Amino acid sequence: MAWCAATAARPIHLALIEGVESIAGGEGPWLQGVRTVKPGVLLAGLNPVCTDAVAAAVMGYNPRAARGTVPFQTCDNTLLLAEGHGVGAAELGRIDVRGVSIAQALYRYDS
Repeated sequence: MAWCAATAARPIHLALIEGVESIAGGEGPWLQGVRTVKPGVLLAGLNPVCTDAVAAAVMGYNPRAARGTVPFQTCDNTLLLAEGHGVGAAELGRIDVRGVSIAQALYRYDS
Protein backbone atom coordinates (compact mmCIF):
# COMPACT_ATOMS: atom_id res chain seq x y z
CA MET A 1 0.00 0.00 0.00
CA ALA A 2 2.71 2.40 -1.03
CA TRP A 3 0.04 4.64 -2.50
CA CYS A 4 -0.47 6.40 0.88
CA ALA A 5 2.42 8.89 0.70
CA ALA A 6 2.53 8.88 -3.09
CA THR A 7 -1.14 9.78 -3.40
CA ALA A 8 -0.69 12.81 -1.17
CA ALA A 9 2.21 14.01 -3.33
CA ARG A 10 0.90 12.97 -6.75
CA PRO A 11 -2.78 12.06 -7.04
CA ILE A 12 -3.66 8.74 -8.64
CA HIS A 13 -6.67 9.04 -10.92
CA LEU A 14 -7.38 5.38 -11.67
CA ALA A 15 -6.86 2.37 -9.42
CA LEU A 16 -7.30 -1.18 -10.72
CA ILE A 17 -7.32 -4.27 -8.52
CA GLU A 18 -7.27 -7.64 -10.23
CA GLY A 19 -8.83 -10.39 -8.15
CA VAL A 20 -9.54 -12.94 -10.84
CA GLU A 21 -7.03 -15.40 -9.36
CA SER A 22 -5.02 -14.84 -6.20
CA ILE A 23 -3.70 -16.52 -3.07
CA ALA A 24 -5.10 -16.64 0.46
CA GLY A 25 -3.60 -17.61 3.79
CA GLY A 26 -0.38 -15.63 3.52
CA GLU A 27 1.80 -13.34 1.49
CA GLY A 28 3.43 -15.98 -0.69
CA PRO A 29 3.95 -19.64 -1.52
CA TRP A 30 6.83 -19.91 0.98
CA LEU A 31 4.27 -19.90 3.83
CA GLN A 32 2.53 -23.08 4.92
CA GLY A 33 -1.23 -22.94 4.39
CA VAL A 34 -1.21 -20.61 1.38
CA ARG A 35 -3.76 -21.65 -1.21
CA THR A 36 -4.87 -20.52 -4.65
CA VAL A 37 -8.28 -18.83 -4.80
CA LYS A 38 -10.37 -17.61 -7.72
CA PRO A 39 -12.67 -14.77 -6.62
CA GLY A 40 -13.23 -13.71 -10.23
CA VAL A 41 -13.41 -9.96 -9.58
CA LEU A 42 -11.88 -6.87 -11.11
CA LEU A 43 -12.24 -3.60 -9.20
CA ALA A 44 -11.71 -0.11 -10.56
CA GLY A 45 -11.95 3.22 -8.80
CA LEU A 46 -10.99 6.84 -9.07
CA ASN A 47 -9.30 6.89 -5.65
CA PRO A 48 -6.82 4.19 -4.56
CA VAL A 49 -7.73 4.40 -0.87
CA CYS A 50 -11.44 3.98 -1.55
CA THR A 51 -10.74 1.22 -4.07
CA ASP A 52 -8.57 -0.67 -1.54
CA ALA A 53 -11.26 -0.25 1.12
CA VAL A 54 -13.84 -1.82 -1.19
CA ALA A 55 -11.37 -4.60 -2.09
CA ALA A 56 -10.81 -5.34 1.61
CA ALA A 57 -14.57 -5.61 2.12
CA VAL A 58 -14.92 -7.86 -0.94
CA MET A 59 -12.26 -10.10 0.65
CA GLY A 60 -14.38 -10.31 3.80
CA TYR A 61 -12.27 -7.91 5.90
CA ASN A 62 -13.29 -4.77 7.73
CA PRO A 63 -11.50 -1.86 6.01
CA ARG A 64 -11.68 0.06 9.32
CA ALA A 65 -10.18 -2.76 11.41
CA ALA A 66 -7.88 -1.68 14.21
CA ARG A 67 -4.26 -2.75 14.62
CA GLY A 68 -4.14 -6.23 16.09
CA THR A 69 -7.22 -7.47 14.24
CA VAL A 70 -7.45 -9.30 10.93
CA PRO A 71 -5.97 -8.39 8.48
CA PHE A 72 -3.84 -5.90 10.44
CA GLN A 73 -2.64 -8.24 13.20
CA THR A 74 0.93 -6.93 13.23
CA CYS A 75 0.68 -3.53 11.57
CA ASP A 76 -1.29 -0.31 11.45
CA ASN A 77 -4.27 -0.14 9.12
CA THR A 78 -2.84 1.79 6.17
CA LEU A 79 -6.36 2.59 4.95
CA LEU A 80 -7.03 4.49 8.18
CA LEU A 81 -3.63 6.19 7.98
CA ALA A 82 -4.38 7.37 4.43
CA GLU A 83 -7.87 8.48 5.44
CA GLY A 84 -6.31 10.46 8.29
CA HIS A 85 -4.12 12.26 5.75
CA GLY A 86 -7.19 13.16 3.69
CA VAL A 87 -6.31 11.16 0.59
CA GLY A 88 -9.37 8.90 0.58
CA ALA A 89 -12.02 7.16 2.64
CA ALA A 90 -11.93 3.80 4.41
CA GLU A 91 -15.58 4.16 5.48
CA LEU A 92 -17.68 2.15 3.03
CA GLY A 93 -20.69 4.41 3.62
CA ARG A 94 -18.71 7.30 2.11
CA ILE A 95 -17.78 5.38 -1.05
CA ASP A 96 -20.01 5.27 -4.12
CA VAL A 97 -19.91 1.59 -5.15
CA ARG A 98 -21.35 0.94 -8.60
CA GLY A 99 -21.99 -2.22 -10.57
CA VAL A 100 -21.98 -5.41 -8.53
CA SER A 101 -22.52 -4.81 -4.83
CA ILE A 102 -19.92 -5.74 -2.22
CA ALA A 103 -22.29 -8.43 -0.94
CA GLN A 104 -22.57 -9.95 -4.43
CA ALA A 105 -18.80 -9.86 -5.02
CA LEU A 106 -17.90 -11.13 -1.52
CA TYR A 107 -15.24 -13.85 -1.49
CA ARG A 108 -14.01 -14.49 2.05
CA TYR A 109 -10.26 -14.96 2.19
CA ASP A 110 -10.31 -16.00 5.85
CA SER A 111 -12.35 -19.17 5.36
